[in-house]
Amino acid sequence: MPYAILPAEPVSDAVQRIALQQLDRALATIEDGAVPRPEAIYALRKRCKKVRAVLRLARGPLEEAGLYGPANAALRDIAAAFSGLRDADVTLAVYDREMAAFARRETRRAATRRFDRRRFGPIRASMTRRRRALLSGDGADLASRLDNAHWLLLKFRLGIADWSFRADGFGALEPGLRITYGRVLAAAAEVERAGTVVARHEWRKRIKYHRNHLRILRKLAPNTLDARILALWRLGDLLGLDHDLAVVRAQVGSDPAFARIGSRRRFAAILDRRRAAVQAEAKALAEDAGFPSEDETIAHLAGLWNMGMNLPLTGATAVGPAVRAQAG
Repeated sequence: MPYAILPAEPVSDAVQRIALQQLDRALATIEDGAVPRPEAIYALRKRCKKVRAVLRLARGPLEEAGLYGPANAALRDIAAAFSGLRDADVTLAVYDREMAAFARRETRRAATRRFDRRRFGPIRASMTRRRRALLSGDGADLASRLDNAHWLLLKFRLGIADWSFRADGFGALEPGLRITYGRVLAAAAEVERAGTVVARHEWRKRIKYHRNHLRILRKLAPNTLDARILALWRLGDLLGLDHDLAVVRAQVGSDPAFARIGSRRRFAAILDRRRAAVQAEAKALAEDAGFPSEDETIAHLAGLWNMGMNLPLTGATAVGPAVRAQAG
């Protein structure tokens, strides 16, 4: 079954079904010993975020029942227990990707000689040591945290039976849609005003929740929401890349343990140039996609809902191939 509300499906049933599916996939990955532990952690964090998006969508009735706050906090804390390993993986990925791209540019620029990246070797070596410490030195602790997360997810899963509510139709979802999209607009305004790393990161988080809300509604508007979802996906990826670059720059630039100051400054300059290009691309994409007012967006989604709930459940409700490829 899809990560989406189906035509004629009661909202309460859909919310419970989607949440259970995501949790079961997270649990299955943790229980599969053939899956490398870093991959299991990545899957756990991704599934927790997708369930939190469902929670936010049904925020109105769940908050009235006193369920929203505790459930949202529980999932947030389960995922947060593994943020250190995620950061270590991102740091290495950023280094490898940006060094490879920089080496290609430099080699083309100076065709008579190849780019020598050995001066930056100590930076990557330090990143690798830190990641190994998380996986080996803290390996027992990591396994213990995964076991604890597994137990907490099982406990959380039992509580989903309480998510039954009588509110139905678009009215059950409108409060959550409004709050989430309103925060998208507020975060965009803060990026325009301040342009800080924190502001861009907050905008990305809000965009991801709004994008997941559109994914949950997409079966009610076959192909209508696909282009919007993909644009938000790309924008979120760009903002995520910008944040990762900023975090790595701050870590390497401020810690002498990574390398000598000259190498660290050179590396920081590479990341700064890359961030400038990423930010320019993100700004152009955001302007092209457009962000209508809160009322306009909610009215548009309400109209799609009213039409979509009368659709027959056939292949016509299938999501487009590009969105399906991104779904995961």
